[in-house]
Amino acid sequence: MNNRFLCLVTFSAPFIILASSAFAGHHESLMVPAKAGQVVVTYKGECPSESVDGAIAKIKEVILYERANSPVQYASSPGVWADGKVGAVDVHDSKEAMDKAFAWQAADATWTASYDAVAASCAVTVDDFEVSVFEAR
Repeated sequence: MNNRFLCLVTFSAPFIILASSAFAGHHESLMVPAKAGQVVVTYKGECPSESVDGAIAKIKEVILYERANSPVQYASSPGVWADGKVGAVDVHDSKEAMDKAFAWQAADATWTASYDAVAASCAVTVDDFEVSVFEAR
């Protein structure tokens, strides 16, 4: 009996060590969605299911416009929330960068008209969109 146990332990030990090493390091490869100090802004708006694809196409146009014209660079992705609302997620390098981007957006007539068009395609206004700001720490 002791020989069987010793054999089992001797045979199993390397596999247990390898498995625990593999699982212990699994978190090291996870990437954070935002680094400390970055700001994540989410936009969510009601949109009838038959209008979602058109709204997403318009959001993509807004993002292309931002990339070409904004004096402040930031990442933006369009999408559909689990509850069916449409919108986007933006990641800004800092609160100051977000404030500059917001100021540019408010002053840029093309950007404002494009955001209005996104909302209108969903039969709502931009005031109906929920905007949330998250500062990563």
